[in-house]
Formats: sequence, structure tokens, C-alpha cells
Amino acid sequence: MENATPVSIHLTTVITQPDGSKEKLSLKSEGEWIQKNNIDYLKYEEEQNGGTVRTIVKMEEDSAVILRSGAVKMRLAFRRGDKMMSSYESEHGTLSLLTNTKAYTHHTPGKKDGRFQITYGLEMQGSSVGTYKMTIDYKEAVQ
Repeated sequence: MENATPVSIHLTTVITQPDGSKEKLSLKSEGEWIQKNNIDYLKYEEEQNGGTVRTIVKMEEDSAVILRSGAVKMRLAFRRGDKMMSSYESEHGTLSLLTNTKAYTHHTPGKKDGRFQITYGLEMQGSSVGTYKMTIDYKEAVQ
């Protein structure tokens, strides 16, 4: 059975739009850190657009996948230095996304804390949406 550790999560995303303008989003949440078959997973929930969004971040040595389900359904795939097909589902249908991973790091300096950081370009239906720099810091929650 998987060994889940409760963690506090602080997620920050800086989005640089194609016109150069920037937007910063921040989220603090409680979740779980799971290590299974040498792969790290973070699981957490957030309230968005009047519904709950469940997020799973799968972090491997040179690739990652972010799965979101619930009020938002999205799959973002990343591989260091590579372009990956991804998708976003809405009530209007499924949109094709393309991620272009420019930088990717994931490390767990302590036994129960870590940092996941990724910088990627995002295209939707062939047009640039912007460059995203996402940082997730997580540490074991104090019980």
C-alpha cells in the first residue's frame, strides 16, 4: 500500500503573456506526498470556479504529469527539453495543448519536504498562451 505523508503545499505560478504582461497566482493547500516505485506524487484539492479541483502531480527524474479532475479536467505532460501533447476538457469539448518544457527541477532536500519547479511554454490550438513558471514547495504538515 502507498505510504502517504500529509504535507503543506505552497504553489506559485507566474504567467508571462505573449504581450509581455505578467500575472502571478498563488495557492496554499494541504495535501499528500506519496513515493511509489521511486516516483514522487503530490495530491491536493482546491476550490475553483464554484467546484472542487483534485490535482495529482507525478514527478519523475526528467518528466512530470499534472492531472486535474473535477470542476476542471486537464492533463499537462512535461519532459525536460521536449514538447509534449496535453489536453484541457470543457463543456465545449476537448482542446489540444502543447507544452514546451524549458526548465525542470524536482528535489527533496529533506526526508519530508521538497520543491518542484518547471518553466514551460503553453500553446492552445496552435497559438501561444504564454510562458509559465510554476513552483510547488511542500513540507511535512505539523500534526
